[in-house]
Amino acid sequence: MKTLRHHPFTLIMTALILAGFIGYIFGGDGEFSESENRYLAKRPAFSIRALADGSFMEQFELYTKEQLPLRDILIKLKAFTGGVMLKNENNGIVLGRDGYLFEKLVSTGEQLDKNKAAIEAFTGQAGRDIHVCIVPNSYEILKDRVPAGFPGISQEAYINDLYAGLEDNDNVSTVDLYGILTEHSDEYIYYRTDHHWTTRGAYYGYLGLCEDMGLDPVTLNDLSSKGEEVSGFCGTYYSKYKGMGAMPDILTYYDIPVRHFEAGGTAYDSLYDLEKLKIYDKYAMFMHGNEGISIIESEDDGRDKRDELILFKDSYSNCLIPFLTYDYDRITVVDLRYYADSVKGLLGEHSGADVLLLYNFMHFNEDNHFYRLTG
Repeated sequence: MKTLRHHPFTLIMTALILAGFIGYIFGGDGEFSESENRYLAKRPAFSIRALADGSFMEQFELYTKEQLPLRDILIKLKAFTGGVMLKNENNGIVLGRDGYLFEKLVSTGEQLDKNKAAIEAFTGQAGRDIHVCIVPNSYEILKDRVPAGFPGISQEAYINDLYAGLEDNDNVSTVDLYGILTEHSDEYIYYRTDHHWTTRGAYYGYLGLCEDMGLDPVTLNDLSSKGEEVSGFCGTYYSKYKGMGAMPDILTYYDIPVRHFEAGGTAYDSLYDLEKLKIYDKYAMFMHGNEGISIIESEDDGRDKRDELILFKDSYSNCLIPFLTYDYDRITVVDLRYYADSVKGLLGEHSGADVLLLYNFMHFNEDNHFYRLTG
C-alpha cells in the first residue's frame, strides 16, 4: 500500500480501468446518444466466421469505444481541453467567427461521381420536365465567418459540373441558389451549430425555386401565422465539436395549416411534431422527421395552385416544404434513403406532377441511395 501511495498516477489509472470494466459488465448498453444525435454500436454477435475474417474484433472494438462508461463526460472533457489549448477544431468541425461551426470537406470521392451519373440517367429517361437544385452548405456562403485557412473545397465548381452535364437535356432546369443566398449572407440563413439552413435561409431558397419554376411565392407577411421561435437548439455540428465558443441557435417555424398530412403511413394534423422541441434534435420537428414517402394535401386558401409536385429530397427540404403548400394542391415527398418502391412506378402513377430534386451538397457528395432514382 505504501508503494502505491508513491505512484498516484498508477493508482488512478488502475481505478479508472476497474471502474470501466465494472461499467461494461453491470452498466448496460446505451442505445442512442442524444448529445451526439445518433445510435450507438451494439454488442456484436460472436461466430467463428466473424472471428476468422476479423470482422468480430472490428465490431467489438467499435462497441467498446461507443459504450464506454461516462462517454459523454469524456467527450466534453476532450473538447474542453482543446479549448484551453486554443484549438478551434474537433472531430472535423471547425469554429469560425460569431460562434459559427463549419464542417471540413477537403475532397470528394467515387460516390459523388456515382450520384452525378444517377441524376443524369434519371433526368434523361424520365420523359418529363425536371427541376434540379443542389444547395451549397454554410462555409460556401458565409465567407466572412469562415476562419482563415479553412480547408473547404469549392462546392460551386462541383455543382456547376453537375449542371453542365444536364445542359443537353431540354427537359431539365437547374436552379442556382448562390446568388440569392449570397445576397442575404449577412442574415441568419444557416444555423451556427447545425448542418441545415435556417427557416429564413430555406425561405430564400424557396424564392429561388419559385423564380425558376414559374411559381407565385407566398410572402412571409401573407403566412397564416407569425414565426414561432424556439431557443437553445444545438445541432449536429455541436454534437461533434462539443468545444468552447459555439453559440446555441434559434429554431423558427410557421404554423402553416394543411388539409391532410401523412408521413410513413401515419396521418398527422400538423406538418410539425412539437414534441421534438423537447429533445436534443429539435430540427426533427419539421415534417415529423424523415420518412420514405409523405403526402401533403394543402388547404384551399384561395390561391391559384398547381395540381401536384413530386419532391425528391434530404432533410434540408423539411423546413422549406411548408412554403410550397401555397403553390401545390398536393405534394408527394420522397426520401430515397427510406424509399424502397419503384420510382418509375411512382412517376407513372402521377404523370401530371411537377418533379423537383432538392439536396444539399454534402448529401449529394456522400449519400449512396441515388441509384434508386432509376429503379
